[in-house]
Amino acid sequence: MTQKGWFSINTDEIDQQEHFIIKELIKNPRISDNQISKNTGVPVKTVNRKRKILEKKGLLYYFTYLNNGPHGTSVFTAKQQYIITFKLGITRKQIIEAMKKESPTKIELKHIAECSLGERDGHAIIAMTIESRLISDIIEIFNAEIAPKFKRVFGEDAIIKTDVLTLNVPLIMLHNYMPLTNMAYGKIKEGWPDDLIFVD
Repeated sequence: MTQKGWFSINTDEIDQQEHFIIKELIKNPRISDNQISKNTGVPVKTVNRKRKILEKKGLLYYFTYLNNGPHGTSVFTAKQQYIITFKLGITRKQIIEAMKKESPTKIELKHIAECSLGERDGHAIIAMTIESRLISDIIEIFNAEIAPKFKRVFGEDAIIKTDVLTLNVPLIMLHNYMPLTNMAYGKIKEGWPDDLIFVD
């Protein structure tokens, strides 16, 4: 792990055993170390040790995704991605530091499905996917909750542009998960070929 500026870059290489372990976890994040050992031939103690190392290094993340969209609970039937462009002079480092200090509101936790920091044409941007029942609700959430928070933290003139995209159906998530193609019962379908699972 090396430091570069304000964030860490993981330069550790993944060995062959770790590769096998990660593929099994991608296929089924709830799989036991014993089952990984049976599926891969890697000794169970090695699976347990290597999994813990991968977690400690920040290479593995586990989380649960509840599908609240039209093909799930149907709580949210509208989804839009907001690309928020900040004025010159607001840095990615400032945004990260502010995000660490600012606790999300309950409304943000409920409606923001994803949020990433990036850059465009020399400006820091945030790409944020917001879900709600109606598109008109999303517009209200953005204008009443999210934009004012950015203005409070970074100044009234912080946001210089906002682009909005309407999203319909998720096709690929996190490289390997394709809800329309390879997912069943909350995990990758049995029999999905290992060579179609990306680990690098």
